[in-house]
Amino acid sequence: MTERDPIERLEASDGLSIEPRPEFASELRIMLDLRLRMTEGDAPSSERNEEGAKGDKAGSRQRPDRLQTLILALLALLIFLAIGLVTYLAVWVITKTDSPDPSTPTPTTTAPPPDETSADSPGPDGSLSDLETQLTEAGCRVLGSAETQRFDCSGTDLSNMLLDGASLAGSDFTGAQMPGASLAGADLSGATLNRAWLYAADLTDANLSGAEILGADLNEARLVGADLSGSVIQDTFLTEADLSDATLREASLTDVILYEGDLTNADLTSALLTRVDLTFATVRGVILRNAKLSQMQLMQLDFTGADFVGLRVAADWFLVICPDGSPQGVQETVPCGIRE
Repeated sequence: MTERDPIERLEASDGLSIEPRPEFASELRIMLDLRLRMTEGDAPSSERNEEGAKGDKAGSRQRPDRLQTLILALLALLIFLAIGLVTYLAVWVITKTDSPDPSTPTPTTTAPPPDETSADSPGPDGSLSDLETQLTEAGCRVLGSAETQRFDCSGTDLSNMLLDGASLAGSDFTGAQMPGASLAGADLSGATLNRAWLYAADLTDANLSGAEILGADLNEARLVGADLSGSVIQDTFLTEADLSDATLREASLTDVILYEGDLTNADLTSALLTRVDLTFATVRGVILRNAKLSQMQLMQLDFTGADFVGLRVAADWFLVICPDGSPQGVQETVPCGIRE
């Protein structure tokens, strides 16, 4: 379809009569053509109407789609809120069910009175005590009745075992392996510890009165404040053992090695010491009242503050410091004023 002349189109639309000069006719036609195109658009009016109708139809289709999306979003939000509400209500119901009713009095239980039976004695139902269980599991046998209970732990391994305060009076530990065992405050009165290995064991404040200790190893053992009154100690090693403040009244020590041992303030009243090695031992403040020392060599020992009243000595003395702090010479026959 041939387009009409721009000048004719303008004259037809506006009712004008245009007679351009010949030299400007072509330029005027170009300008009018551009103006008419900008005003009317490139497409004919029928085409523009068709396109507008199509756009309206597309818009009318898009509007329902957007509305449907909005409705779905609102439904999803409502479902989410409903799920949250149901969950909250379920938790609340469970909490109310488990928690006691404040109007209902809560029954109070009174704790039973502490068991006055010691930890190392059987319970009222005849069950084994903790001590019995511990020792029997290690291979010990229970001897005697509940009143006279003792243990046969000969040959057992009680290494590093915790037996503080245990009642082990009269028990037999012959050949028992007890290095590092803790027996602080334990009652070992009358116990048998022959050939027992008690290296570095803790016997602080233990009761070993009347105990029999033959051929035992107590090297580096701690016997601070222990009671060994009336005990028999023979062929036993006590190298670097700590017997400070220990009680050995009327004890018998024969062929005992106390090399570098500590007897500070130990009470050996009426004790009998035969062939006891006190080399480099600490003996300041030791009580040797009425004690007897025989077949011994006392060399380079500091007895400052010791009690020598009634002491009987049959030993060789060499460079000893007497209780009053005075040095003992090599040639003196009556050291520190003691009578042989």
